[in-house]
Amino acid sequence: MVIVAVAAALAASCGGGSTPPRPSVPETRTFMGTARALGPASCTSDSHDFIAADGPISVTLTQSTGGIGMAAQVCAGGIDNNDCSINLMPIAVGQTVSGTRKGGSQQNLKLNPPNCGGGGPTPPGPVDYTVTVTFLR
Repeated sequence: MVIVAVAAALAASCGGGSTPPRPSVPETRTFMGTARALGPASCTSDSHDFIAADGPISVTLTQSTGGIGMAAQVCAGGIDNNDCSINLMPIAVGQTVSGTRKGGSQQNLKLNPPNCGGGGPTPPGPVDYTVTVTFLR
């Protein structure tokens, strides 16, 4: 009897066992990678995964080899279906592009050299970059 009474008292003091939703908090992550042009309209790049809650996502290109602009995109699960959180768009060093999370919480960032979606020329060699991503977690 004592155990049942203690269990009931604990359940009542905990709000009936439900936990309030955890508020989303802003998080900023820095990623470094390399993108390569394979031909005039062909490229490859590193990709970076992160978990984001519903809300805004922003990407800032902080540096790249030779200050070369790139093309950035953020898609749920890395699936490029032109319905991404940030569809493929040009980004210059120091520039920020933003969007709102679409799809699931698993998001994937890719940065391509400017010849692949950035509207620029084919770079002469690999492009190393550093980018910051800010999102709700």
